[in-house]
Amino acid sequence: MTNLRLFIRNHQLALLLLLCAIAVYGLSVYQKEADYRLWQAQHDEYFVESVPPMASRDAYYWLKMARDLDDGQLGRGLSNPTRGYPDLPEYHDPNLLAWLISKGAKLTGGDYYRSGLLLVSVLGGLFIFPLVIYFNRLDFGLAAIFGGLVGTFSLAYYQRSLMGYLDTDLLNLFFPLAVACFIMPMSRDRSLATNLGLAVGGGMMMYLYNWWYEQPALMLVHLVFILFYLLLSRLSLRQILLITAVFILASGPIYALHSVGSLLNFLQAYFLPPPTGQIAWPDIMGEIAEAQVKDPWLVLKRIHGFAPVIIAGLAGLIYLYVREFRRMVLVTPMILIGLWSLFGPVRFAMYLAPFIGVGAGVMIELAARKAGERLHLPPPAVNLAAVALMFGIFFATAAHTGFYRQPTPTIPLETTRSLLEIKKLVPRHSAMLTWWDIGYPLMEIGNFATYHDGSLHGGLRSALIAKALTSSSQEELTALLAYLEDHGFATLEELIVQEDISASALKELVFTYPGEFRGESVHILYTDDMIRKFGSISLFGTWDYHRQTGDILWYERWNCTSRVGNIYKCAEGIADLDRGVISDGVVDVPLVAVLFINNGQVLNRRDYHPDARYYLQIVMHDHQIYQVQVVEDRLFASNFNQQYLLGNYDRRYFEEIYNNFPTARVFRVLPQ
Repeated sequence: MTNLRLFIRNHQLALLLLLCAIAVYGLSVYQKEADYRLWQAQHDEYFVESVPPMASRDAYYWLKMARDLDDGQLGRGLSNPTRGYPDLPEYHDPNLLAWLISKGAKLTGGDYYRSGLLLVSVLGGLFIFPLVIYFNRLDFGLAAIFGGLVGTFSLAYYQRSLMGYLDTDLLNLFFPLAVACFIMPMSRDRSLATNLGLAVGGGMMMYLYNWWYEQPALMLVHLVFILFYLLLSRLSLRQILLITAVFILASGPIYALHSVGSLLNFLQAYFLPPPTGQIAWPDIMGEIAEAQVKDPWLVLKRIHGFAPVIIAGLAGLIYLYVREFRRMVLVTPMILIGLWSLFGPVRFAMYLAPFIGVGAGVMIELAARKAGERLHLPPPAVNLAAVALMFGIFFATAAHTGFYRQPTPTIPLETTRSLLEIKKLVPRHSAMLTWWDIGYPLMEIGNFATYHDGSLHGGLRSALIAKALTSSSQEELTALLAYLEDHGFATLEELIVQEDISASALKELVFTYPGEFRGESVHILYTDDMIRKFGSISLFGTWDYHRQTGDILWYERWNCTSRVGNIYKCAEGIADLDRGVISDGVVDVPLVAVLFINNGQVLNRRDYHPDARYYLQIVMHDHQIYQVQVVEDRLFASNFNQQYLLGNYDRRYFEEIYNNFPTARVFRVLPQ
């Protein structure tokens, strides 16, 4: 007992840090598992058969990869029948996340979804441990506890790690912090063997990071800052070279070889999308929410919505750099990536979140130390007071974080149910032409073949598909599909480069293709979320390759609350069906026609002013108004609007095989 008391007295701070880190980690696990228990308690509201409401569309990609891994499909040079139709590239090698899902499924009775969701709970908060270890070496371990709270539950990170968000973000904070923890102890005072041993440990963490995230460009970035740190630590050139060589070997030489190419791909994705031949494609990154640029203050509010915490966090970070510049170098890559989110893709704000928390924690810890000196309190009391203050501030301001945020299904339950129903109607690996963002769910839930998806999108594929959906000609849609069946995208890309054809020549080639459609199981899939996304789809579909711009055709939804005779009263104005006009009370806008649509079929059409530009579509589901839409003539004539909403499809080329309006509608392309 005496020895135990002596141990506790000599390690009070370390034990306090360990207990607090476990508490923060446990809180992260508890919040996620509480959400899952709610799903189980209300099973019918959250599950469709055995499919839970995943919060990330990328989750379906990793789940599918884990299944393919267990089926023995990966690593054998086989074509993936669900990706990149009709070219069907080889299966991707499994990353660490897919491998863990696969191993976990053996513990959950083959339930890949439960395996993935358990990983969300277990992995999402792990970064707190290396964060505390790192900053404890800077004498601010308690500040890292607050950094763990802010980092874990900031909207910037929690939205990307809450229950159902099965993606690589779960460990993207853990691994670089773990690498830094191994590198920091290196010094000229340690033996070469010790420094090399630390290099092996850091390299192994980097190897796992590379396997996990598959972005070896980050290895190159971190290596630059590691070298800078070693130079600042005044190690000999011989030691630096040996440490670097050992680190690279432990990190995986193959990743090192791919790092430069990975960096170029990263820069192209976010800064300069590569053209194909002379054709510069529209930049699809602007359509992706996580890649969009937002006001810097709004980004900071995603880290913590209470301004004093942000201000204190930035001040604390500045203090740390002034006091501990050399030892802050190793986490600088993460901080720089996070700062980039203030002017670039908002998704990278998650990298800044824990450090804003640490900075605020530093200010709290300094204030507690100062107060302790004045009150002549012993260090353990000061530490306890600082921790209590940190937890108190966090819970008092938790409403400004993601702490109370509930996971939102990325795919509505009705859509999941429709995909499972469609799966039963069509042959396995049937191709589905639709928009790219539902690609991964199609692959996992339905085992469908997809033309483009969450990583195989943009460029030639998405531009041509968008043009086909926006076109007013169903013959053009069929011609594109016929061309792709005969030649595929890969051959088309080679043709563009070899013959240096223009965008207009490309469209002429594929949309007037004379060959007959020979596919046997190719379908067009429309889903209700495409209504609100059609502005983006039409931007790509109407893209002018000379002016590098396109037109946004969007559905203007009117919120109508009452009807008196033939006059609809809406929040946006009045729709007068007697005169065929819509009005905001100042200007009358004439209508070409008003259409009453029920379950995707036109029940009635009233024509008014043939030279006008706008149509009014009163869309109903089971004779109950679903949406009232004002659409311009080009949008009205588009294949998407005609086939999906109006049910006007050319029976020479298509047959309807599924209609769960408005959730989903499927047309099979008929062989000619």
